[in-house]
Amino acid sequence: MSLNKYQMVIYWSDEDRAYIVEIPELPGCMADGKTRLEAIANAETIMREWVETAHQIGRTVPTPQGRLLTISEAAKRLGLSIAMVRRYCAENKLPARKIGRDWAILQRDVEQFAATPRQIGRPSLHYGSHLKSAHQVAEK
Repeated sequence: MSLNKYQMVIYWSDEDRAYIVEIPELPGCMADGKTRLEAIANAETIMREWVETAHQIGRTVPTPQGRLLTISEAAKRLGLSIAMVRRYCAENKLPARKIGRDWAILQRDVEQFAATPRQIGRPSLHYGSHLKSAHQVAEK
């Protein structure tokens, strides 16, 4: 299995004062480094060790799931605001993974969400639709 098909998410951590690399498809697989290149190199080593360990203890190694989109990429594709996409992710209406301080969404999940019909706007309320108007009462 080629490890270069797994997507890496790279971000700066003020708390750690280092670049962090997460490989979302391999649970718990992450590395850090003083530079982006060092963090990526460390992540590649950790990925190999993660897979070796999984084989040794009899766990299956997840297959790469495809491209991850950022919130802004998903919002653009869906024609929604960034805030609305974050809300859908937080409410589990759009499957996503929390990475660092934001979300990452599989492209296939965004496409599936885009193909699902949704109600636009608020549901209409029919207050008293079973009641007759004064005009209807007067006609009788």
